[in-house]
Amino acid sequence: MEGPHDRATIAAYFRQVAEGLEADGSVTFSTDEDEVSLTVPERSKFEVEIEQETGGDETEYEIEFEIEWSTTDHAVESAAETLEIGSEADEHAAEPSADDEAQQTLGESDAEGSTDVDTDESH
Repeated sequence: MEGPHDRATIAAYFRQVAEGLEADGSVTFSTDEDEVSLTVPERSKFEVEIEQETGGDETEYEIEFEIEWSTTDHAVESAAETLEIGSEADEHAAEPSADDEAQQTLGESDAEGSTDVDTDESH
């Protein structure tokens, strides 16, 4: 699925994955050559990483969504956190300056120096 797509296509892709997760956890990813079907357990680690890199007069943004689990994990041993999309985050959505380089992580921090952001428990 890598490559340029319009927002509606991207939203439809996320909607299809979300519907599978919400129903029974089954999601299928396919290309012209391959197909992979997975069943995501009821509890899994979830991470959203937002990156901004500025070089010269260009700023590049990247959003990564990661769901992680192990076949030996029957339950993820961590404090329950809930990610809220919209509302509170929209209040802080000001355009960063061109000289800024920022990276935020919701959930697990990684070796690249991400910053953990606590989320409310409501979903």
